[in-house]
Amino acid sequence: MYTIVNTPSVFSCKLPAAGWINLAQIRQIQYEELPNRIVAVTWQNGDKQIFRGEDTAALIKAIENATISINKRCSCHQRKL
Repeated sequence: MYTIVNTPSVFSCKLPAAGWINLAQIRQIQYEELPNRIVAVTWQNGDKQIFRGEDTAALIKAIENATISINKRCSCHQRKL
């Protein structure tokens, strides 16, 4: 389970079936590896949404890439201090 810190940024992600989403609007994400992978997203406003199928892989990959990008920015900022 990931807990996302609210940021003013836009991290767009194109999902095969669900279209475009902004990862920065996600408050929490839960992933379950069942016979069919499921990703449960809690949005900033408290709404929940379930993603299945091809969308799960794209969403998890986008979260991983966004996390790496944010960590790189933070480490660069810390070195400048």
